[in-house]
Amino acid sequence: MGDIQKRMLELIAERDWSIYRLAREAGIHQATVYSWFNEKNFTPSRRSIEAVCAALDISVAEFYSGIDADELGEEQLRLLELFERVPPAKRKVVFDLLANLSEDERTGQ
Repeated sequence: MGDIQKRMLELIAERDWSIYRLAREAGIHQATVYSWFNEKNFTPSRRSIEAVCAALDISVAEFYSGIDADELGEEQLRLLELFERVPPAKRKVVFDLLANLSEDERTGQ
């Protein structure tokens, strides 16, 4: 099981939630959430992580702060550090920019 799945289990345990409740609160199909824990190397998408964070009422940075920093690359850690400095009112701009850049990368533009 990967660090992301372990972190989710840790967070739902803190709230005394089940995996089923996590799926329901995040608005993600139950079978999808169960597959995160049952299928080897199946990692939730960025949007799924964001939905989980919203359901748990935490930021994405808070979610990843519980993951062993040794598992994150230098660039990922730098992104988290910089993101923490962005005022909450401007964070959507960062997400939109990253989403657009990642879409451009997938389409080859």
